[in-house]
Amino acid sequence: MKLISRAFTALACAATLGWAASAAVAAPVQVNIGIVTAPSFVHTLSAQKFKEVLDKELPGKYEVIIHHSGALGSETQVLQQLQLGTVQMCVCTTGPVEAFVPEIKAIEMPFLFSSYEQTDKVLDGPIGQDLLARFGKAGLVGMHFLDNGFRNLTNSKRAVKEPEDVKGLKIRTMESPTHLAIWRGIGANPTPMAWPITTQLQQGVLDGQENPISVIAAAKLSEVGQKYLTLTRHVYSALVFVGSKPFFDKLPAADQKAFMDAAAQASAFGRAQVRDNEAKELAALQTAGVQVVTNPDVAAFRARTQPVYASLTGDTKTIVDKILASEK
Repeated sequence: MKLISRAFTALACAATLGWAASAAVAAPVQVNIGIVTAPSFVHTLSAQKFKEVLDKELPGKYEVIIHHSGALGSETQVLQQLQLGTVQMCVCTTGPVEAFVPEIKAIEMPFLFSSYEQTDKVLDGPIGQDLLARFGKAGLVGMHFLDNGFRNLTNSKRAVKEPEDVKGLKIRTMESPTHLAIWRGIGANPTPMAWPITTQLQQGVLDGQENPISVIAAAKLSEVGQKYLTLTRHVYSALVFVGSKPFFDKLPAADQKAFMDAAAQASAFGRAQVRDNEAKELAALQTAGVQVVTNPDVAAFRARTQPVYASLTGDTKTIVDKILASEK
């Protein structure tokens, strides 16, 4: 009986260990996505769409966790964590990417794009694919471009119709040398600062900022003293799904493809969110009392930013020249 009991115990232990091993193997792999904006922003909405698509394609295999509102740090800090592999993905603006992939500033040039049709043609075509491929040398994976919209100026001091009206205004910019150069050229006092900036606007540390309509509306900047909006559309602000190369390199090829396909679908969703709601969001801002300058002197603003183009060299200049040629 003792032998039978011992055999039964051994079998039970083996079964338990086998179940535990099976459970460990079946445990989903965590995919942490770092985002600096709140849940109502297109960054987070697009990440949620990515999660939905990936869950459908690879059910139970990956657990996508979305960390919004800067929970993992600034966009620069999140990109650094991607390089280390401690965070697996992010959805971020392309401005801060310049510190990691210098050529990305090609699509941050002032007044380079005139329409969403043109941005799609460039970013979904060979130029965009070339830019995404360059992320690899920085330990990152460029997955897909999506939309933040065209950037516009807001401030708490006065209506801005021409560059002279900007003189002396303390304007928050992204942590990007290109954006600093643009606003210095226009005549502002640019201040690079990580998002969010609500407190700084409320306290008057900043006079204004520049962002797409979708961000201005979602952040409710009209409630923190941003009474004046100028539709400068000075820079097209792309977003990008970025992956951690150390993480992606360990994925099976089929799973890598599933991640890329999910990012593409989520990007299409994000673009539609921005474009379909832009007019409605602008109208809501006006209803809230924001004074909107719809026809600023764009030619004068463009003239002030030409030195940014003159400073271009190497691959970045080549990419910008290709973008300009694609318009013709």
